[in-house]
Amino acid sequence: MTNSTRVRLLWKKFLLLKRSEGAQLLEFALSLPILLVVMIGIFDFGQAWNTKQELANSVREGLRIGSEAPTADLTQSSCSSPSASSPCSVQAIADAVKQYMVNTGLNASCLTPNSPSSSSGFSWTYTCGNGTSMTINRGYTFTDSNGKTVVGTRVSLTYPYTWTLNRIIGLLAGSTLSLPSTLTSSGVMQNFG
Repeated sequence: MTNSTRVRLLWKKFLLLKRSEGAQLLEFALSLPILLVVMIGIFDFGQAWNTKQELANSVREGLRIGSEAPTADLTQSSCSSPSASSPCSVQAIADAVKQYMVNTGLNASCLTPNSPSSSSGFSWTYTCGNGTSMTINRGYTFTDSNGKTVVGTRVSLTYPYTWTLNRIIGLLAGSTLSLPSTLTSSGVMQNFG
């Protein structure tokens, strides 16, 4: 093979590489996984944010009831129902939280306000098999802005959340992502009742 033949072959290869047919398809194929991850991420984080806000609003509804409910019933083990194992005020808080969650479309049907899973002192915990849990503490103490110790009600919610992004992130070579499997929200309000 002569030098001129080699030069012609190299020139033909160069001309083949210079052609642009199919370049857009290649660019699209390379950028598609990144676009999918970004789009699914935006959607997923938006849904998680919305769920977190719904949990915070549910907690707030329970705290409104708890701050005005009398604390005199906390030493009683049942309300008007003989099968209840929590005070009336705690049942009212649990029911308000559950109803708000159900009204917003969150799965809280497993929470039963009149039968907590466990109790200790002035704290009652409700748990479900799907990972949903709620803790109501009617004897929560905290220090207010004046430095005075105040007794209040604390409501904490934990709710399971499945991220779609965890499955999609694998489209990017070597990428892994570990997002929390639950969302939590809690709040405290002073007892006035």
